[in-house]
Amino acid sequence: MSPADQPTYEEEEDEEEYIQQDDIYDEVNQGEEPMDEDGDGNVDVEGEVVWEDNSIRHFSGHEGPVYTVATHPTAPLAVSGGGDDAGYIWDVTNGEIVVKLTGHTDSVTTAAFSSDGELVSTGGMDGRVRVWRRVGKEDHRTWEFLTELQGPDEVIVRSLIVGAWRIYEP
Repeated sequence: MSPADQPTYEEEEDEEEYIQQDDIYDEVNQGEEPMDEDGDGNVDVEGEVVWEDNSIRHFSGHEGPVYTVATHPTAPLAVSGGGDDAGYIWDVTNGEIVVKLTGHTDSVTTAAFSSDGELVSTGGMDGRVRVWRRVGKEDHRTWEFLTELQGPDEVIVRSLIVGAWRIYEP
């Protein structure tokens, strides 16, 4: 393609754009609830908030936010990672922790099983990708640490996690 055939792009101006009356499809009245006193938009609710857990299965073990969840390709297992610098492998039939995946020094933001389910890897904001291997062929309850890849801190390792098990597959 010659330079004359290449498309040209006009530089966009940093001009604010507002919704015009003709752009409005419908208006929804959300009531006349007053704003709270400090004006941050959070309306104070009187009384106690009641949390109802109506989930089919509840996995409690992380001591902070959960950033990632992935399921095993064939077994009733899931792996999760969170802000408590750990990953967990869960039995999805009863919600019990199968194993805690340790070794990260910052949030675990990604996790995945290999396509055959024999390996699981976790990636964290510490720049580490850690890989575990299933021990034995009878069940999926025993896992051993295999290896780790180390990169710079605070790197998103989502693209590495999928390929990491291939590098170390036995």
